[in-house]
Amino acid sequence: MYDKKIAEKVEKLLNKNIGKTFKIKEIQKSLKIRKHKHKDLIHTLYAMEKERKIKLKNKKYMALRLENTELIIGIFDARSLAKNKSYAFVITDKEDIFIPSEDALNAYHGDKVEVRIRYGRNNRKRGEITNVLQRQREEFVGNVEEYKGKLYLVPDNTRIHTNFIVNKSDSKTIGKKVIIKITNWGNKELYSLPTGEVIDILGDAGNPDIEILAVIKNFELPLEFPEDVIKELKDISNVINKEDIDKRIDLRHLGSFTIDPISAKDFDDAISLVKTESNYVIYVHIADVAHYVNKGTALFNEAIKRGNSYYFPKKVIPMLPEKISNKICSLRPYEDKLTLTVETVLDFNFKILSQRHYESIINSRARLNYGEVDQLFDNKSHNIPDEIVIQLNLMRKINKYMQKGRIKRGYLQLSLPETEFIFNDDGYIVDLKRTSETESHQLIENFMLLANEHIAEILSSGYTVYRIHEFPADEKISVLQEILQYYGLDIDLEIGIQKALQQVISEMPNEDYHRVFDKMILRSLKKAKYSEKNYGHFGLAIQNYTHFTSPIRRLCDLVVHTQLKDLIHKRESPFSETDLAGFAKIATDRENVADESEREMEIKNKIGFMKKKIGNEYDGIIVAVRSSSLLVELNKYPVTGIIELSSLKDDYYQYFERHQRLVGKRHGKIYKLTDQVKILISRVSDDIYLQLV
Repeated sequence: MYDKKIAEKVEKLLNKNIGKTFKIKEIQKSLKIRKHKHKDLIHTLYAMEKERKIKLKNKKYMALRLENTELIIGIFDARSLAKNKSYAFVITDKEDIFIPSEDALNAYHGDKVEVRIRYGRNNRKRGEITNVLQRQREEFVGNVEEYKGKLYLVPDNTRIHTNFIVNKSDSKTIGKKVIIKITNWGNKELYSLPTGEVIDILGDAGNPDIEILAVIKNFELPLEFPEDVIKELKDISNVINKEDIDKRIDLRHLGSFTIDPISAKDFDDAISLVKTESNYVIYVHIADVAHYVNKGTALFNEAIKRGNSYYFPKKVIPMLPEKISNKICSLRPYEDKLTLTVETVLDFNFKILSQRHYESIINSRARLNYGEVDQLFDNKSHNIPDEIVIQLNLMRKINKYMQKGRIKRGYLQLSLPETEFIFNDDGYIVDLKRTSETESHQLIENFMLLANEHIAEILSSGYTVYRIHEFPADEKISVLQEILQYYGLDIDLEIGIQKALQQVISEMPNEDYHRVFDKMILRSLKKAKYSEKNYGHFGLAIQNYTHFTSPIRRLCDLVVHTQLKDLIHKRESPFSETDLAGFAKIATDRENVADESEREMEIKNKIGFMKKKIGNEYDGIIVAVRSSSLLVELNKYPVTGIIELSSLKDDYYQYFERHQRLVGKRHGKIYKLTDQVKILISRVSDDIYLQLV
């Protein structure tokens, strides 16, 4: 009798072995088909050959590769599988291919794969992975757990969709954070998980230092600088020589100062302001890193490899060694520092009269943090020197004017709070707080934008690296528009998409709406990136924009500094357009790695913190509605948890994707975005699970 399941297994076996032939016994052995199913196998093979699904030659079976079979190569994206969905995607340059879970072979997130294209209903394109061409990684970090006498690795990486069997190990690894190397990738058809051997034991799972180390290992971030970089550092003097000072404009008389997070150690930028009889002069001073780090040096090559610095709670992996990042180039108070300055002259109506740039030397008068500047602006007690207070009050007026102007031209001012982790002396998290953009953050942002835009305009006559943010896709905006309209927010696209979105943001009725829809708007936009081609910056509503103000921690800024110094000294640029395209790609790729690794660490920390809150009740707001769950953000903590639809026992709920809501079929109860709910922390494992109270 023809057996459909056997047919699917046979087809996959042959397709994985294109060009190879199999006898019936070999097929039976490979698929582990039992003896009582032998006749079914024969009937199935006969039927498949008659239907031209497979080929029979010399009493051996092989895959039938039709001429119109379309095979493409792409990168496997398993994020959906990792969230218990039944599908994944393969990302290609042209499009994303839908992959049902049963057709994913034994591919894992990031693998380079070969896909056979098939078509389903309505000519919908879908694919089947036929071969894994290249593994993104063969080593995985995670916790070792025991289940029914076997040891398993539970991966830390939230994009890995299965556990792994751990072999050649013992009970001493249980509860430890380890690294395993895969020795066998398993067989999905036979429900066989990949197997690996422990190659490193990092330490106890849950220990804060070990958890940070695990993320660093998981993303293969560089912990140490190579020997040639260390050797090169020895030749860099801590003392600025007189010859370098004489070539620069001396601004040490200005009351320059820095404003940074209280935990910052590297200070890229300082600001100062002078009021004359007829105008204001704003100075933005940026550490002249390119004076010490030149193209072709080991330091520059290492900066290219790293792409940027990586920031974790209580741990930084810098792009440049500490001697450069925290000492020589860091604009620490009461120390002479070499800088590149952008000088902007404004009239008393805050209109820009002129801008120029040059090499300079400064001496910062103070290291301020955002909190103490906000205390000044809120008329609270502070310890800021009087000469700087005068500057800050004038800067505050200028900033308000600049902010209004940016919003007028379409700048998207989204409210996107970040999480601040509060640690005890042992390094464990004891509290979580939301941080929001304050007036001091906004002031620094606008002053840095002023400098970045000027430098981009100066370099735009030739080739450079731009920070771009392309216009959103029409279909994304259409979906967003429909959802927002259901919740009483209209997007008037006739006034332009930027101004329309800004209008929606400004007209939201309350903070709950901002908590939900600001993030939704952000997700509807494309991701900003670096490019040698100038497509403008949608979110900032700026045509010429680059990153210039953080050369200690970003590759793009270091490249732009090098170009600017060559322009100042009328030297030929050392970078070709191809070089710049390469830098842009590296900077974008490494920024994505930084975002993913920092997000991974944040998720770990939140899960660890919330494990102590199991059984507690909290108020929260529904921030997303899915076909199988509700996502609720707690009011007390910046934490989002999952209410599984199966836990709602009072009714059968129908999902309406267009309006992001669930509706009970019997009683008509509705759960929708912005609803306030009371929840209980029911379970914390790979995620935070909630129950409605």
